[in-house]
Amino acid sequence: MENPVDSSQKNQIDGGMQDSIKSILAKSQLSLSIYENTIRSNKIKEQLTLKDNLMLRFQSAKELLNMGNTQEAISLINSILNTQGTSKRITNETKMLHEFLAICFLRLGEQENCQINHNDDSCIIPIQEKGLHQLTNGSEKAIEKYEQILAIFPEDYQSRWLLNLAYMTLGKYPDQVPNKFFIEIGDKNQDSSFQNIASQMGIDMFDLSGSVITDDFNNDGYIDIITSSWGINGKVKFYANKGASGFKDETAEAGLNDIKGGLNLKQADIDNDGDLDFIILRGAWRPLRSWGILPNSLLINNGNAQFEDQTITKGLYSIKPTQSAEWFDFNNDGWIDLFVANETTSSSTEKFPCELFLNNGQGGFSEIAKSVNADVTGYFKGVTSGDINNDGLRDIFISNLQGPNVLLLNKGNAFKNVTSQSGVEKPFAAFPCWFFDANNDGWDDLYVSSFPNEAFTDQSGQFARDFLNKKVSAEPSKLFINDKQNKFLDKSSDYMNYTSLATMGSNYGDIDNDGYLDFYLGTGAPDYRSVVPNRFFKNDSGGSFSDETFALGLGHIQKGHGISFADLNNDGNQDIYAVMGGAFEGDVFPNALFENPGSDHNWIKLLLKGTDSNHSAIGARLELTCVVAGIERVIYHTVSSGASFGANALIAHLGLGNASSIKSLTVQWPNKALTKTEYTGLELNTTYSIVENESTPKPVETKSFTFKKSDPAGHTHHH
Repeated sequence: MENPVDSSQKNQIDGGMQDSIKSILAKSQLSLSIYENTIRSNKIKEQLTLKDNLMLRFQSAKELLNMGNTQEAISLINSILNTQGTSKRITNETKMLHEFLAICFLRLGEQENCQINHNDDSCIIPIQEKGLHQLTNGSEKAIEKYEQILAIFPEDYQSRWLLNLAYMTLGKYPDQVPNKFFIEIGDKNQDSSFQNIASQMGIDMFDLSGSVITDDFNNDGYIDIITSSWGINGKVKFYANKGASGFKDETAEAGLNDIKGGLNLKQADIDNDGDLDFIILRGAWRPLRSWGILPNSLLINNGNAQFEDQTITKGLYSIKPTQSAEWFDFNNDGWIDLFVANETTSSSTEKFPCELFLNNGQGGFSEIAKSVNADVTGYFKGVTSGDINNDGLRDIFISNLQGPNVLLLNKGNAFKNVTSQSGVEKPFAAFPCWFFDANNDGWDDLYVSSFPNEAFTDQSGQFARDFLNKKVSAEPSKLFINDKQNKFLDKSSDYMNYTSLATMGSNYGDIDNDGYLDFYLGTGAPDYRSVVPNRFFKNDSGGSFSDETFALGLGHIQKGHGISFADLNNDGNQDIYAVMGGAFEGDVFPNALFENPGSDHNWIKLLLKGTDSNHSAIGARLELTCVVAGIERVIYHTVSSGASFGANALIAHLGLGNASSIKSLTVQWPNKALTKTEYTGLELNTTYSIVENESTPKPVETKSFTFKKSDPAGHTHHH
């Protein structure tokens, strides 16, 4: 059974998905989109020939900066300051012009050094030798300008942070930063830190914001990478992992060359054929642009990572704005279903309720949200599934950028909205989210990242206040601990020291294999002044999280979006892939792959295959008992792709700390009977394939390898 398509959609989709997208874009008012900077710039230039005024010239300079023509923007803003005699002085009225010039200079330094002459140390703080700017003019002029601004506005924390950053790019931090403006941000990298090796590996897609999936799409035992970028020219890339010989761009072979990109990606085996499929989510940020609403795409893997867009034939075609969806088995019938969190803003006249596409097992989906009480509306930015009461049914949490979040309890045949009694309404401006077992007690906890208005306009200022121990006005992110009675307790301040953590992309994993889940946050906002480090939080034995960003070399200051944890070279340690780049045309940047330096801890990897359950075993709950210094220790894990923006590999990767042996593993399979199977005889530091209804796990030869790095000297990017 397939979804009926109404007649207005029918005409658009007769020619297939790509024609449908072209047709929507053809009717769009691109000049109204704040992200179509070249079109807008040309329009303003036309207006300026008819009527020259100060406001139009400033608008023109802004569009030039946003499209990447920074030098031209600097010339124009200087001409405004020089022709308006009163503008040369920095006052309340003129501060905006001077701030704009300062960010243009800082941006010029970024473009000349980190974009065009990029290397893998570029833009990672604390900035090390290779990352220092060789062309120093941009940062030098930025320092001069920010010091002028701060002399008159010393409480301008945004300018204060950007001044510190400019000094860092020249190797003059901390020693030469004026004492009264100094912000201390933490340790130098240790020797054991992560290294960004993306450009050496040729997997550093250079583009705008987007997402990533790391998983084995061709079933050869190696984790591949699929990345995407947003915008009307957004692309999808497929990097096949060839083991010791490195990664190979096989986008064309995979049939993805002509597929339009999107802001987010999620994978699952929707037809239980053993090959991972994926969805591209395109409609995000509907109110901020005028592209029309682009439909999502379902890419079916026809074997060996050859993909075909089957959105229409599978009944998933829908024109609603979204950037977040979750694959999960709503009714445990062994077929994976899809929840799509759509965006309805508070000012929207048109409502876009969430959708639940039920997989009918015949190769198609039916939309059933209304009939199961899942058709909620809100400005939803993230969705994640978890089992909050351990009843074997997947519940749904949806984050809302404008108002209370939503928690839907799965009752088996419908959902019950339990938001108000569960205590998870805040933050009221929320973005990415995820269920994970933060304290390893066998119950799902919940992290919800805030993205308040301050994040759009003053993210650097909020970051600076946090590090100066000043009051931050932005709403804090939340860590909710499960009280095991359908409620969550806000334990954010017990677990975390930091408040200003406005986040877009994020994910979690166990980077040192100690059996406790850590997480990485992708920060930033469209504004070019939002140049703050992405942040890494280390789980301290389930009782708190400490900020290890700078000690581990993970403080990348470009805009962070989709994040993924995966063991890309089969050495037993999870690496981190991070999609970089912003929203405006000129805010392009190479993605990063942070190679894990490794630890002394043990691990096990489990590739679960469902037979009565869905093939990827999404939702399977694992309970592993190991022995540490003669004492039994239990480690819990749920099979999933992780957080709402970015997708981890679905293989279960469990850190075992100092375990000397494994006593047993119990798997609760996500089938109708919630079958529990116990397995024994497992060895440390081994990968196993476990097939539902088969009693013996089979060791998988994992073929670990060292990343093959090319010399990226003179690695230049042009967009």
